[in-house]
Amino acid sequence: MALDRRPIRFERLALEEVVHEMLTLAALGDGSGWMNVQPLVADDDRPYESMVFKLFTAKGPAVPLGTWVPGHHYRDKWQPASVGLQHAGGRHASKLLEERGVTEPDGWNRRQDHIKRGLVYELPEGQDPRVALEFLVDAMAQLVEFPLSGRWQALILTQR
Repeated sequence: MALDRRPIRFERLALEEVVHEMLTLAALGDGSGWMNVQPLVADDDRPYESMVFKLFTAKGPAVPLGTWVPGHHYRDKWQPASVGLQHAGGRHASKLLEERGVTEPDGWNRRQDHIKRGLVYELPEGQDPRVALEFLVDAMAQLVEFPLSGRWQALILTQR
């Protein structure tokens, strides 16, 4: 599958361009695109992750990866929008996030909270994409074990 990739760098208080792209993807309603989000981390600041350790540990990646998929039709059935988050925050990340003041928005349905595969939420129909983006950024900032720069990158992916 050929993909178009459009990176967008942003800061926590300047989400407009990313939200605009999310709304554009959502308007398609065909599942042809999604968005990944990660904090921008300089190579010198990245924690070392041994390939052997990654194979045999239950933890997710040290640099978290968030994903937003808009609601879409698939085989004549509506698939609700979803948010996923891979992280190294350990077991019961949703509980840790709550303790740190990041709660899942009203109406979200937690589908998974797994140490390796991460968190997955199903979103209610009509959910403002800004809410999903704000949640991802806030959650990732709480699930890392090193300081973040405050800069982020969204990668908008669409099938050709």
